[in-house]
Amino acid sequence: MPFVFRPSRRHFTRACAALALAAAAPALHAAERYSPPASAVLTYKLNASAKGFKINVDSTLEWQRNGSDYRLVNRGSFLFFSFVWESTGKVGDDGLQPVRYQETRNKRVKTAEFDAAAGRLRLPSGNEEPLKPGTQDRMSVLLQLASLGRADSGAFADGKVVPFRVAGSSQSDNWRFRVVGRDKLSTPMGSIEAVHLKRERDHDDGQKIEVWLSPAHDWLPVRVLSNEADGDFLDQVVQKIERS
Repeated sequence: MPFVFRPSRRHFTRACAALALAAAAPALHAAERYSPPASAVLTYKLNASAKGFKINVDSTLEWQRNGSDYRLVNRGSFLFFSFVWESTGKVGDDGLQPVRYQETRNKRVKTAEFDAAAGRLRLPSGNEEPLKPGTQDRMSVLLQLASLGRADSGAFADGKVVPFRVAGSSQSDNWRFRVVGRDKLSTPMGSIEAVHLKRERDHDDGQKIEVWLSPAHDWLPVRVLSNEADGDFLDQVVQKIERS
């Protein structure tokens, strides 16, 4: 007579528990993949060159979380030169999910809309394309990096590359942040150790972007440097971090 295994109640209970854990594992992993920081306002010393003029003023980065909503604004101004970059959207299991991005530079306004319901990305140029999951804008990607660092500091080991899809003016593009090392920044807050990342992308337009994230300060961007192809640059180095 062949052997027939008849599970006991204990075996049945253990099997059900194992299946439940296995089913829950992907959701837990997704929830822990990103951990956005608490609200904060960063004040930077802004050094810049715009059309041959040298600029040395303060700028701010305001990061606000209100339940499942977020608002992120980077602003600075000096006489003829001003900029306001604003990202608004939702915070979910996949971190930041932008809904609208608006870029104002010397009163020139560009807007991108992320329509998740329709699955469409509407770009400042008037172009539309399918909205790919996880797509960021040029501001939200900074806090998405911070969210990743808070969830998994190992994501920024030397030499690692962190990819994102980022909306541009006329199309979205693949951005890759390569970890090039750890630097110590001299700031009014003292010496800050920061992970240094350089952006790479599929379509090189001559713009170079570098970001420094501070593990000791919720992985917030304590320095952001943007070099334009025409020689203009924006260099923001943190002076103060306030919790709101």
